Amino acid sequence: MIRADDRKTAQWPGGTTTELAIYPENAEYAERNFIWRISTATMEAEQTSYTHLPGYWRLLMATAGEFDLEHLDRHTSKLKPFEKDSFSGDWTTRCFGTGEDLNVMLAPGYGGELKAVPIEEYTCETLQYETALRNTDIFECIYCVDGEINISMDEHAATLLKPGDLLVYSKRNDALLSHIHYTNAVYPLVETVHAIRITIYKE
Repeated sequence: MIRADDRKTAQWPGGTTTELAIYPENAEYAERNFIWRISTATMEAEQTSYTHLPGYWRLLMATAGEFDLEHLDRHTSKLKPFEKDSFSGDWTTRCFGTGEDLNVMLAPGYGGELKAVPIEEYTCETLQYETALRNTDIFECIYCVDGEINISMDEHAATLLKPGDLLVYSKRNDALLSHIHYTNAVYPLVETVHAIRITIYKE
């Protein structure tokens, strides 16, 4: 469990960035010796260029605002909250517009996916992994975007997440099915709350 209050926020040319988790835990972003990294960012300038990350693949999901990601000679993605894009850290990428996002950076040999999970009252996800992922290490990470959410996975006890909290489950995938339970912990239930599930695995 990584609480929002336990992290530090730094400046980048377009706004601010906050590292949520990095693996291995002793890796350093500046040294580019990490296998994966999860972070959030704000885009406060109307136009900015993304940092080059040669060799890394990036997954990104908007969490607030509206902005465009322009990948030079590739494609352009127009993103609203809970829409996503993926791209190489080798590409030249510019951002137009302001907002907030969740980022995942993956070293060669690792894959992943992002999925927005809206919770009105209770939601259960059944995750069915491909046979090729049997006996590999899988990380299931749950990020709380807003509201308060009780999360449990398989036999694990429920954990309460508040906005900005990240819960990381690390498992050896000998079973090809997992269940994640999400319960809206905001009372009275007046609005839908949102989580983002991040799955990371060795390819």
